[in-house]
Amino acid sequence: MATRMTREQSRAATRERLLSAARRVVAARGFHGASVEEIASEAGYSTGALYSNFSGKEDLFLALMEYEIAREVREIEAAVGQRATIPERARGGAEQWMAFVEREPELVLLFVEFWAYAVRDPDVRPQVARRMAKVRETITGLIARAADEFDLELAIPAEQLAIAVDALADGIARQKLADPQAVPDQLLGTALSLLFAAATRPRGS
Repeated sequence: MATRMTREQSRAATRERLLSAARRVVAARGFHGASVEEIASEAGYSTGALYSNFSGKEDLFLALMEYEIAREVREIEAAVGQRATIPERARGGAEQWMAFVEREPELVLLFVEFWAYAVRDPDVRPQVARRMAKVRETITGLIARAADEFDLELAIPAEQLAIAVDALADGIARQKLADPQAVPDQLLGTALSLLFAAATRPRGS
């Protein structure tokens, strides 16, 4: 006999379906072109069900952004893992990020579109900033752990180096999407390796 879902499980399943539908609709139409009516219909629900889980399209997209960021962060952490050297870790993280860009370019473009919208809105901007900060926190942790493991000193704080890494990854991703032939597949990994070589030195040297 099938087990009946609890109210919390049912709500979680509804949110998951709405997020999946939002991902498909905004991928096809963009953030501004997507409507809550179309997203709800794609998920098989009424708009009332959507509004009972999210306050509106912005809230839904912020939740989608948070979900996708968490997924990609987990994959990057796994890709870096316990690789034996700093350059290998840089290449591992870069390869994972660029594979994501190639596999899901529409999602990268959506985040760029929503970022451009959010930075102009003083109410939405802090919410986007908090979610983007989670990526930098992960990168900061990876850098700090590597510095300890390999007994290295950093030329600048790990938090600032993480900002540079994040900006470099975003910039190369946009260049790759705009002109794929101009951006070699290994460029990000090479650039990160050079950045870390310049920003680190053996501790005590």
